[in-house]
Amino acid sequence: MKLVRPTLPLMIQTTVLVVLLVLAACQRVAEDDAADAISDAKIIKDTATTVDITKPDVAPDAKADIAKDVAAPPEQCGNDLDDDGDGYIDEANCYPGPNLRVGSEWLDLGVVAIGVGKEKAGMRTFGAALKNEGMVVTAEDVMVRPVGTYPQYVWAEQLISPSGVVDLAAGEWQTSPNRGQVGEAASTLQVGMSPTISVIAGPWKVAFTHAAQIASSWDGQTTAAKLHLGVYARPEIAANQIAYFDLDVFCVGGVPMPCAQLATSPQWQIMADRINAIWKTASIQLGTVTFTDLDGDDGTKYKYIDNVLEGQPQNELFGVYQATAKKRPQSTAATLVLVAGLNDNGLGVAAGLSALGGVPGWPGRRTSGLAVAIDPDKWQIVVDEGPDVSYAGDVWGVVIAHEIGHFLGLWHTDEKAGGQHDTVDDTPPCNLDESIEKTKETCPVQAKYLMFWAPAATSLTLGQAKVARLSPALRP
Repeated sequence: MKLVRPTLPLMIQTTVLVVLLVLAACQRVAEDDAADAISDAKIIKDTATTVDITKPDVAPDAKADIAKDVAAPPEQCGNDLDDDGDGYIDEANCYPGPNLRVGSEWLDLGVVAIGVGKEKAGMRTFGAALKNEGMVVTAEDVMVRPVGTYPQYVWAEQLISPSGVVDLAAGEWQTSPNRGQVGEAASTLQVGMSPTISVIAGPWKVAFTHAAQIASSWDGQTTAAKLHLGVYARPEIAANQIAYFDLDVFCVGGVPMPCAQLATSPQWQIMADRINAIWKTASIQLGTVTFTDLDGDDGTKYKYIDNVLEGQPQNELFGVYQATAKKRPQSTAATLVLVAGLNDNGLGVAAGLSALGGVPGWPGRRTSGLAVAIDPDKWQIVVDEGPDVSYAGDVWGVVIAHEIGHFLGLWHTDEKAGGQHDTVDDTPPCNLDESIEKTKETCPVQAKYLMFWAPAATSLTLGQAKVARLSPALRP
């Protein structure tokens, strides 16, 4: 597997609004074919200028001599220029990518700018050769902002497959607030989040948006940003092969107990067995699991996570993930933090939170993290009642399995209220009036799914299994 960028197109036009990427075949095609594939390519550098870049007429026999005599200058980070002339800005490791496992790849697509407005977007190209390989496109706002102002919201707005099928239509990404990272100026898009789309070779198109509102209430106006783009990919895992999900588990402030004890406890074994039993239907199992304590000042500070619905830096999820990165900076796994509470303004808001379409091996990033709340008092009761109690698996094991589902690219089948639903065809929506809360009583069929907004059951459909197995977070 080899991810490649295309050669520089004949014309680069700068525009505003959304950044469109085009995903092409991994094997480098002839230069003329590559130029045809991206003849409309636009790279946004500012909000007002159009630059025509033409190639001089050079005799074929002189090209080799020119190549010998003229070396492209190195890319300079942070100057908003394409120093090496390859059509990309700040792509030369200016922003470190994730740690890679054997066989996985990271393609840095550099930085593109978004202005204020509603104009059409530009295109980018990279290669993906293997059918059904796992791929995630990432976008993160890296603009330097004045003190007191913070990044806003980034989410994927559109995805079109090489065959022209619209996997994600403009506006559909807005149908649920869990489509993006709440409070984070970064987003991911797992290619193949709808089971009707296979990951195939050819030009994929995808768009990201940066705005002041969350996707579900967007007014259509972009705000200024510089988005650093990249693609994380891994080879195909055969359909008859078990796929493994590696985890770095952190016991924050001794929750639910010191990690050395947790690793060998019957309660963790019950939880792990429950997780594996749930995901067995998709031929997915826990892989290598490490256990590390986050103690000291960081453990005390982040034992109860607060402001999880706020932007950074107030959102303490950012802080706890950055603290865990100091413990295992070279990890290639996803990060699971176990805390006593996930709160906003002191009030509990969730049993678990996870990146949607996560990227493994990126310590310190929310896009590489999962968080689950375990009440210390309830944990002690479970421990006191003995190793045969199934509560740990039925509650915390199910919650962790649900958050793993998000990390592997699955949305909620239904949200608590409204018409929000996932893109998987074999999970029928619960069609209720928007004023009626969706519960296991009002939506008994949908409540059987692991990915129902309030997880209590464990069913996974074939469509959900297909989406999850396309996640690059899995390995053979």
